[in-house]
Amino acid sequence: MSGPLVVPLGRQLAVLDLSPVGALDPRGARGFVQVDGGPVELSGAAAHVWLACHGHAADPAPHGWGQDDATALARRWGLGPDDIAAGWDEVRAAGVVTDLVDDADGRRAWARAHTLHPLVPALGELPDRPAVHQVGLPGQPRVELSRVLRDVWAWGPLFTDLWTGVRWHAEGHRAAGVDEPRVADPDLLLADLVASLRPLLRANAAYVDRAVDGGGAR
Repeated sequence: MSGPLVVPLGRQLAVLDLSPVGALDPRGARGFVQVDGGPVELSGAAAHVWLACHGHAADPAPHGWGQDDATALARRWGLGPDDIAAGWDEVRAAGVVTDLVDDADGRRAWARAHTLHPLVPALGELPDRPAVHQVGLPGQPRVELSRVLRDVWAWGPLFTDLWTGVRWHAEGHRAAGVDEPRVADPDLLLADLVASLRPLLRANAAYVDRAVDGGGAR
């Protein structure tokens, strides 16, 4: 992957297949996504591009997922180059995708502008691996996270933006005497969260939304 990571915004409300019976066509779908508290309607091409930005369970990208990766997945789903280009234009105009430059400054800027919301329960730590926590559905764990990342994920809606939440957790650990850099340093903690973002989105265990106006918890 080259270029910035591409992150879908909002959560899926519905995707309706309106193509004729016996002639499945992704262009015939209509999609509905909730972003910033309101619904956004997408054409079939745009809905599939938005879905492709999450990745696919059969194609677990180890870290990032860029526009080229999402484009390749949308092509496998039956969209042609013109449809995909129109789909990208539509999702960007609608504000339901965002780019994340994966370096320290880029992660900070992106985190200040967005929030993270869990979509499934936390299932607790593994008995034989107490540092690892699972999230998902009972009997169907989807993603494994460290305890601090599980906390950032679970508490995300309490903060007006993701950077405020990451800082709050890091400062709390420092105040408690934790000196592990990947826990107490907000930039390293954010880097680890960004690395875990793709599995969370791909497994539908979280969604990203825009930051809330106003000051957050400090």
